[in-house]
Amino acid sequence: MTARAAIKAADLKRMADIAKSKGVTVWVEIDGRRVGVSPDIQDIHKPATVDLKPDDFSSLSEWQAWRDRERAREAQRNS
Repeated sequence: MTARAAIKAADLKRMADIAKSKGVTVWVEIDGRRVGVSPDIQDIHKPATVDLKPDDFSSLSEWQAWRDRERAREAQRNS
């Protein structure tokens, strides 16, 4: 028989939601074991986005690629 899980999936989801929304690592101790959930570290340590102007792009395709990346980042932040 399989051993019972130390922490339920619903609890992990709650921890992940808090970690993502607050930008912190959430820890819980169960039977002497510590379990932590961290947000996406890459998003936390990214430098602030600089407001780019049309003159900052050398071509339309460069601007379109930037726009697509920005839209994808925004969609990930809102999910």
